[in-house]
Amino acid sequence: MAAHAIYRGRVGHQRLKPKPHGLHYDIQYFWLDLDALAELPAQIRREAFGAFSLRRRDYFKGCTAVACIEDLAEAARQRAAQLGADVSNIDQVFLLSPLANWGVYFSPLTQYYLYQQDQPRYLLAEVSNTPWNERHHYLVPLTADGVTEFSHAKNFHVSPFNPLDMQYHWRIEAPAEQFNLLLQNSRQGEKVFSAWFRLQREPLDASSIRQMLIRQPWQNVQVVIRIYWQALKLLVKGLPFYSHQKPKDQSV
Repeated sequence: MAAHAIYRGRVGHQRLKPKPHGLHYDIQYFWLDLDALAELPAQIRREAFGAFSLRRRDYFKGCTAVACIEDLAEAARQRAAQLGADVSNIDQVFLLSPLANWGVYFSPLTQYYLYQQDQPRYLLAEVSNTPWNERHHYLVPLTADGVTEFSHAKNFHVSPFNPLDMQYHWRIEAPAEQFNLLLQNSRQGEKVFSAWFRLQREPLDASSIRQMLIRQPWQNVQVVIRIYWQALKLLVKGLPFYSHQKPKDQSV
């Protein structure tokens, strides 16, 4: 798998029950080879304020010194191993995520892809919520044919408009020139919500970073604003409100 890149495209949500509601918007993610961070463009700051910054504290828990950024790949391997992955032959770890943008970081879904001999083996998905600022990890084993379908129980409270007693259903196409991911929520066998990514790969260089800033100079702030604006719309629509619950367990 080639090293650093940008994935640009659209993300969307579609709620089917108890009342229909949907949204979609442009999104830009970084695809970073965590074993080759020394090759990042100079426009990406490391543990320093800037338009785009790679900060250790935004990914897992650990030290914030510049040298600690280099342990992100190992941190992902260790977390995946804790969840049951065989990481003995994992030779590449990629991060698909926004970076801190003008000092602000928030990512509802951060994705770590673990590769073995250029083949994706696992997705380590880190789900975050707001305003609680909690994080939870799910491990998804990836199939060799490039398209993975995987289901498991939901164990982590994300939205107050979705209960905890739900099932997650992933459909993941291995990242290539295009990347498509579909995550559906079902309850009692009935699909009630879905989220999707449809992204196109582009080179990561000084020019593409400038274009990212021109198109979405405050992406992370915009994401947080959208979350609360959509929550207000759902309240006005009268959707049931579910109180915050602690995770059922560490992860799947």
